Amino acid sequence: MEQVHCRFFKIKNNRLLNRVQMVVDVIHPREKNLTKDEIKEFIKTQFKKSHISLIQVKKSFGGGRTKGIALVYDNEESLKRFELERRLDRDAREHKPKKDRKSKSKKETRKKKKIKKHQDLKKRGTKRRQDKVLDKKQKKKTKK
Repeated sequence: MEQVHCRFFKIKNNRLLNRVQMVVDVIHPREKNLTKDEIKEFIKTQFKKSHISLIQVKKSFGGGRTKGIALVYDNEESLKRFELERRLDRDAREHKPKKDRKSKSKKETRKKKKIKKHQDLKKRGTKRRQDKVLDKKQKKKTKK
């Protein structure tokens, strides 16, 4: 970890969103890969703020370099106010144990609903289908 260097480019002080935006370039020749938490620790030591969001973190092929975008917020209130919900959910899931990481809000997709509906209509011998057939027969008899 002594050979890790962290450089910051395109630093922009965004006062409307109460944050500092920058591109982070981490050079780690002896390390294989760095986690987001390790990169956040480097940023915390540099900027002395603990409310950090890392996005678009890419590890270069061959190792040795990691790039990403860091958003350093002034306080937790502004982090929750301006950061996207999905990013906050992802960060919360990363700190949970592995078995609890799956998101609970998965809905049945439109395509699956359509397939299920058509399969239900095709089922023969079911009570609903038999009732429909009987209703049709009775209507024909009453018409005669």
